[in-house]
Amino acid sequence: MLHYKHRCRENKPKGISMIGYADSIVLPAQIRKVATYLVAALVVLTTYGMSINNASAANIYDARILQRMKFTAAQRPKVRRIIRQSDKEIAVVFRKYGINPNAKPVFEKLQRASSELQAIESREKRQMKEILSSDQYKTYLGLLQATAARVIKATRTKP
Repeated sequence: MLHYKHRCRENKPKGISMIGYADSIVLPAQIRKVATYLVAALVVLTTYGMSINNASAANIYDARILQRMKFTAAQRPKVRRIIRQSDKEIAVVFRKYGINPNAKPVFEKLQRASSELQAIESREKRQMKEILSSDQYKTYLGLLQATAARVIKATRTKP
């Protein structure tokens, strides 16, 4: 939100107070839906598929954190443990909402599962932040954002 307000400040018309201008901005329902979906997609891509079967082809949710990042000998087993725990929890949520990780993402299903996925995401990010250096954590978040963009794009494309 801070970034959005900052951009509003740069583009606001002259003679209008920032408070009045920022308060007058209403985000369309579609943007709110996408934001909710993005959070759900982030947790899904953070976890599911990263360590379930490294030998198989990656699904669209796979951020490949273990393969793309460098970890110390002390960090790697801790990161694996966190990812495995998240994998199990995400698999339960996916089954509950009928989400197939190997199929095209369905926006509505991910949106229905979003509150449970957000809870898993919060826990995982908190644990990862304790283990990773600040640079590693930034890289981790960047990989998540790139994967989220890929998932969102996939929901918009026709089969």
